[in-house]
Amino acid sequence: MDEQTQEQVALTRFKLISPVLAEPAREQNEYFRKLAEKQHQFPHYGLRKYASSTFKAWLAKYRKDGFDALKPKARSDRGRPRRLSDEEMQVIRVQCKANPNLPVTLLYERLLAENRLGQPPICYSNLLRIINQQNLLPQNKRTDIRKRFETEAVNQLWLCDFMHGPVVKTDRRRAKAILCAVIDDHSRMIVGHAFSASENVSALTVVLKEAFASFGLCRRLYVDNGPSFSSDLLAKACAQAGVSLIHSRPYDSPSRGKIERFFRTARERFLVTVTEELSLAELNDAFASWLREDYHHKHHNGIDARPIDRYHNSAARADIRRLSKAELDEIFLVRHERVVNHDATISFKGNIYEVPAAYIRQRIELRHPVDDPAQLWLYDNGVRVGALKLVDAKENARTFRPTREKSPLSFSSERVRS
Repeated sequence: MDEQTQEQVALTRFKLISPVLAEPAREQNEYFRKLAEKQHQFPHYGLRKYASSTFKAWLAKYRKDGFDALKPKARSDRGRPRRLSDEEMQVIRVQCKANPNLPVTLLYERLLAENRLGQPPICYSNLLRIINQQNLLPQNKRTDIRKRFETEAVNQLWLCDFMHGPVVKTDRRRAKAILCAVIDDHSRMIVGHAFSASENVSALTVVLKEAFASFGLCRRLYVDNGPSFSSDLLAKACAQAGVSLIHSRPYDSPSRGKIERFFRTARERFLVTVTEELSLAELNDAFASWLREDYHHKHHNGIDARPIDRYHNSAARADIRRLSKAELDEIFLVRHERVVNHDATISFKGNIYEVPAAYIRQRIELRHPVDDPAQLWLYDNGVRVGALKLVDAKENARTFRPTREKSPLSFSSERVRS
């Protein structure tokens, strides 16, 4: 397995354990038990099911050694036989089908007496895990229960989503403005926001980076399953920042009710006041002013307080984690690959950059901050080599010194003089 595949597997593992990074052990166990009931698509491995203990082991490795600990390693038990044969597994399936209401404890005792649990026999917990993984017994539990909740302090949970807005004027055309907003669950403060002309991962990460810089890191980030929120860039940024990335169930917008309710308020109290076509910058300025003057200072019925007051009261007591600008730039780096031309240059977003001659005809990795594509860095095997600069053809012409070979006449004249 190559390094890129190992990183993709590690990202998939992080996406699975991320929703409970900041949760207590009881909720982690319940979440992992539900994960163990499903199959999950993994790079290289395909569809796989894992026991809850495996998810716990991934979580422990990530907390101890970080993201790299989630990369797969060779199995230590490769080639060893399993404890249960195919015949014994078939007996377990038949017994569960014939006795759907039989408690697992009694089923274990019956199979143990009939010597149908391997040699040496597996323990009760292993039999229970097999039954749960393969859904051999009916499960009559409700899964649609939804309760009202609220976090205890700011930055414990942020909710993020997109909202389609009015048509605006951009540099080259007219386009629909799309609002990306991040709301703090405890205070209902809007900690990140921006209208842009697209609903892509760049628009999302620019808003999220600004929110982290202004308000510190959150413990949990709750999003939907859209392409931007499911991107590897967001997953890896959260992994490096230690933020729990949680995805809602597909088509379950009520679970994101607080950010959806804010969008309704924005439509009813802000967008109705936009009566003329603005530019994108003008729309963002107007929206920021509305937040400062209206929304953040208006009484919120859901919390029975003003969002600005509740945020400051909680922030004074909360332990807020912060990162420097350089650390945030490193976390939100966008990656690209290019092949270096024979003249030691590469083309990127319509510009030509110089590259060290040692990389001619090699595939290189480029990274830049998500909000500054012009700040381009060259990386070699994960190590930053340096910043790339634009080609200055006139300067190169002034400093160019071609190698001049001696003519036959000059050699003969030297012989005459000698």
